[in-house]
Order: sequence, then C-alpha cells, then structure tokens
Amino acid sequence: MIIRDATQEDISKIVEVHRNAFQGFFLTTLGRGFLTRLYEGFLFKNDGILRVAIADGEVIGFSAGTTTPETFFAELRRDKWLSFLRAAIPRLMLNPAVVIKKLYHALFYKGDPIESLESAALLSSIAVDPSCTGKSIGKVLLEDYELQVSQRSKLEYVYLITDKFGNERVVNFYKKLQYIQDSEFCQSGNRVMLRFIKKII
Repeated sequence: MIIRDATQEDISKIVEVHRNAFQGFFLTTLGRGFLTRLYEGFLFKNDGILRVAIADGEVIGFSAGTTTPETFFAELRRDKWLSFLRAAIPRLMLNPAVVIKKLYHALFYKGDPIESLESAALLSSIAVDPSCTGKSIGKVLLEDYELQVSQRSKLEYVYLITDKFGNERVVNFYKKLQYIQDSEFCQSGNRVMLRFIKKII
C-alpha cells in the first residue's frame, strides 16, 4: 500500500469510497455530483490536503482537510456556491428549508472557535472502503495526514469533529491515537458532536 497526494483522476473513486463508508449520512444523500465538487475543493485549493491510500492500483481510502479552516470553507462557499447548489437540487426539491440549513452546517460549520488554540489544522474527512477494514489503513492515513500538516505548515495541532452517539468505534479509534476530547456541541437537528484535538509537534 502507498499513500500519495490525490489527483483529478482519483476523485471518482474517492467519491465511491465516501459513499460506501458513509451510507445514510446527509452529505452522501446529496449525490455523486455534490461529493465530486466537495473533494475537488480539497484537491485544488492551496490550503487543502487530499491524500489517497492505494493498493493494487485502486483507491481504498482517503483523508481530506485543510490547514486554514478559518478561511477555507468561507472561500469555498464564495467561489463554488452555485455549483454546490446545482448539484444539490434533486435533494433540495424534497425539503428545501431543511436541506439548506443542514447543508450549511454540514459543509461550513465546524463548531465554536477553539479557545485554547490560536490555530489548528482540520481533518474534515477520513474513510476506508468497508471491504478493506481491519487492516489499519485508517491509522496509517491519519498518521500520514498529521505528517502532511507538519510538513506544509507550522501548526502544532490537528482537530476533527465526529458524532457522539452511535459512533463508539470511531470515537475509540481517535482516542487510541492520542486525540483528546476538547468540547461537545449540537449541530442542526440537535445532532450532538464531539471535537477532538491532538498535538502533533
């Protein structure tokens, strides 16, 4: 297995890994077009990080994030809002008010500011194809992401956000890799989220 920077040619497979790993999640329900534009944002924006795990020539996992979460999503929203909106139209037609609210929070809200830190990199998404679980690929991807942050910036911390309930395996995964729970908050629809932080330098 190798881990490398993603390319445009990897995007369609990244989308498929996302769809397989996050079945039933809100972003997944927005469809392939929406996810394609989202991961292209991490690929093409200067402060984005998009890495892929490759085995036998196939993408089997990925990590996505940014070293500037304070501005990254605002710029993405400003530059690509129309293409995101078009991609979400089929879902929007079902329940416009609810979808728009959830879409905003899912894409652009990352919790309250981290009072204890001036800045930190955000791990926005990490996934391994379900057919490849149990091989420590997620651990390798996470360690690689931390290394990329340290090589591309002077940031000392990485943070991430994940669900509190029905998510014990993922929460324990991060705890085992020395992530510490920093805070708890509610997103739209009273979805309780946890924020974890790790010092990487």
